[in-house]
Order: sequence, then structure tokens, then C-alpha cells
Amino acid sequence: MPTIPSNIVVYNLITKRPVCFLSLLSKSIKFYVNLLNCSIFRLLSTSTSKNMNYVEKVRLLDYWKIQDSSLQNEFPRSHLVLMVDRRLLVTKDTPDVKMVEHSYGDLKQLLGEYGLQFDLSNSCLLDALPADNDMIPLFGTSIEAADPPEDSPISKSDVLKQLGNSLGGRFTDIRMAMLTMQEERQRNLLAKFQTLTKWAATYRRCPKCAAALKMRTSKSGAECVTCQKVYYPTFSPVSITLITDPTNEHALLVRHRGSAGGVFTAVAGFAHSGESMAECARREIAEEVGIEVDLIQSLDMSQPWPMPDSSLMIAHVAIAKMDQKISVCPDELETAQWFSRQQVRQALETTLSDPQLKKLPRTLDDRQTLHYIPPAGAIAHQMIRKWVDGKIDFHNSRI
Repeated sequence: MPTIPSNIVVYNLITKRPVCFLSLLSKSIKFYVNLLNCSIFRLLSTSTSKNMNYVEKVRLLDYWKIQDSSLQNEFPRSHLVLMVDRRLLVTKDTPDVKMVEHSYGDLKQLLGEYGLQFDLSNSCLLDALPADNDMIPLFGTSIEAADPPEDSPISKSDVLKQLGNSLGGRFTDIRMAMLTMQEERQRNLLAKFQTLTKWAATYRRCPKCAAALKMRTSKSGAECVTCQKVYYPTFSPVSITLITDPTNEHALLVRHRGSAGGVFTAVAGFAHSGESMAECARREIAEEVGIEVDLIQSLDMSQPWPMPDSSLMIAHVAIAKMDQKISVCPDELETAQWFSRQQVRQALETTLSDPQLKKLPRTLDDRQTLHYIPPAGAIAHQMIRKWVDGKIDFHNSRI
């Protein structure tokens, strides 16, 4: 068999640049080896899905993310969750809010009765679900419904209500769904759904050369058709910090401008380039409430949050002296106040008894009084509840 000298070059017919022949050969071999490995893995996974462990599941998801043809073939077998006009289909008449799942065939038929359609272009890969002898994809699909004619006696909200009933659920605001879902997995899937949907609708051109981007079927990335640079969905890190006094008997809570009246929460803000999350927490406290903290520690808690853009909330606890003068940033906050543990406990109990916040105060004075904390789906709720229950004790290093 003749040997090929390593210095032989060929010309790429598209770029008109010399390319090493052996380099091309090596890349081709690697591509087909990887493809063969993925195909073998896929065959193995289909026969052992009932016993599929976490590692196998994430490897299958990673394969689906980058192999468009494979994921396209799986689409008719998939399950889907649905958004219509950026409102999420969730269960109705149950205290535990969850996304409603449908099989591809059922959803296609039910939406078709209302003249609505979905396809891969408006769908994104969320998860892999166990089936009888296989794993199937879970997609999120987001569609827009046309407005009825101006002279129509039926409003669009009436149509969506009827559609929700036909689909076995109801449509709700994404923010309220995030706040009221009890299961962390449900909240994280919704955050992923909203993030990928919005990113795929926004990222159409390459920031480097302005050429068109080819979006992956999974919506997990997009490649420039000209310079081949690959882009991935982005998110912003956010510090959220519960501030306590040195006795650990008081907490400093804030009320944001434009937020629901009587709802107080923890201080939060986006990290800047070149700063750690602890530095971000210290700076945000100084900016928003005008005080310095003595100590900051991570709570080893985080939460993806998709509104208004994708972010990752990272929880901290800090200690500050109560004798410092509070000076709120008027662009961000309406008020910031120290509250006793008992006052916060009462707000927690009110929130748990009214998770939909239906009894919010109406008068101006009451709006500045602590009545609620964020509902159970928010990381701020989890932080505050841990503190109320005595499970956050930074002062004795027991967190």
C-alpha cells in the first residue's frame, strides 16, 4: 500500500486555502468513529432504558442535542409541553401546579381542531423520558394564536380558556407558574423551555460576521454558515443575599419598585465582569440599601430564572449591623426594613396560606408593610423559610 507524505496539501474548493491531506483524513476518521460510537450507544440505550442511569441519560441527551437527524426522527415519538402566546399550559384544580404533557399525536390532533400547528422550528429539547422499552424526548413547543376578527363575539381569552380545557389544563403566566410550582424539576424545565425559546427566536445572525446562523433542532446551539463559529444559549449569574443582624434574630428585607404590594424579598443583582459572586453580593447590598456587611457566605443553593432574560440565582447570607443608616436606591427599591423573626414568620404563614397572592394589600400604607414573602417557587422563599426555621445560622457556622 503506498504511503502518503505528510507534506502533501490539497486545496479547499470553498475557502481556496491549502489544507493538509492527512489533517482532512484524520478529521473524517474521527467524525465517523464518533458517529459509530453514538449509534452503538443509541442501540444499547433502547434495550436497557428501564435501567438507564443518569450518566447514560445525559449522554443520550447530549447526542440528541448535536445530531439533528436523529432528533428529527424521534420527534413523532416525543411528548410535549405547550406555550400559547407565551402562556404556559398547566394542570388545573390542583394545588400542585405542573406542566401538562401530551404525546405528539394527541397534541397535533387537539391543536388541529383549533387550526393551530406546531413543528420542530418552534420546539426545543427539554429532557429524556422513559418509555416502555426506550427513551423518548420531551419537547417544549411555543406557538402563537391568531386574534379573532374585531367584530367577533368571542374574545381571544375565551378561545384560550376553551383550548386549555380541551387540553386538560389552563394557561397561566410564566412568572406565576415559576412561583407556584412546587417541584424543582418542573421549575427548571420551564426555565429551560422559556430560555431556549427566547434565545432561538433572538439569535438569527452571527455576531462575528453577520451571516445567517443554522439553529440546531434541539435549540441548544447555532452555527454560523460562513465562519462556522458555534454559539450557545447564555445566562447571567445573579447573587441573592439574605441579610441578618449579628444576633441572627432580625433580617433586612426589601420591596422592589413595581412589585406586588406588601411583598418583601432578599437583595439581588447581576454579577459584573471580574468579580466573584461574594463580591457581587457585597456590592449589590451597598448599592441598593447603602450599608456594609461584615461577613458573606454561600448557601449552596441556586435557581435558574428565565425572566426577563435567563439568569442563575445564587444564594448567600450576610451579616450587617443594624445601627447603620439604610439608604435605598430609588431606581431599584421602594423600601428596605429590618424585621424580627416573628414578623417574617407571620409573612411566611400568610404566603403559604395564600400562594397565589390573591389578598394583596390595596392601600398605599399597606403596600409598604410586610405581608408576604415571594411564593414557594422562588429561591428567596426557600432562603427566608430556612432562616425562619432556624436552619441558617451563619453565626455558629451551621448552614
